Amino acid sequence: MAKIRAICFGIFGTVLEITDKRHPYRKLIDNEYDAIAVRALTQPLGVRDLGQHLKPQPSEDTISRWEADLNVECASLKLRPGMKSIWATLRRAQLQIGVCSNLALPYAQPTLAALPSQPDGLVLSYRVGLMKPHKEIYRLMASRLDLRISEILFVGNHIDEDLVGPVAAGALAMPISEFETSFSSWPSIFAPKQIINLFARISNAKAA
Repeated sequence: MAKIRAICFGIFGTVLEITDKRHPYRKLIDNEYDAIAVRALTQPLGVRDLGQHLKPQPSEDTISRWEADLNVECASLKLRPGMKSIWATLRRAQLQIGVCSNLALPYAQPTLAALPSQPDGLVLSYRVGLMKPHKEIYRLMASRLDLRISEILFVGNHIDEDLVGPVAAGALAMPISEFETSFSSWPSIFAPKQIINLFARISNAKAA
């Protein structure tokens, strides 16, 4: 039974919240092909670049509105309540911290600036050409952290991307809501032994 040595978070709805949601990418790909959505998340392209792949091509005014919505969203990024304390406690518990996200290029800089500190491992879909829940993206995170995948607990708020995908790749996974509950009190009595041991370490770090 592997000891958990790292926590890997998703981003939106997990570490960060978009407090003024405008959904520019949803508008961009509305009624379009899945291929556009995949391109947005697996290639380093901005809204204007993606607009060139749409048929018919959107007007300049439409692209400008999408870009304005994107800027508003990026400016509204905030840490999830309690995340700063969680992040600091994990550091004290000598756990590595990873961040793995399906992320489009324009969100990258403001997202990284909003994190509590630089993560030990970072895997962003637009950089690596892979999207969650593809198994290889979780294995890539394990490689970045220099750990076996069974030594990583993935935490997020999407069932397929943050729970089903990591487990299929050989990791443990928890919803962010359950992680927060376990952090503030104690994990469920039905939790695996690795999870119980993990939160014992976290509890000791909180008390230190």
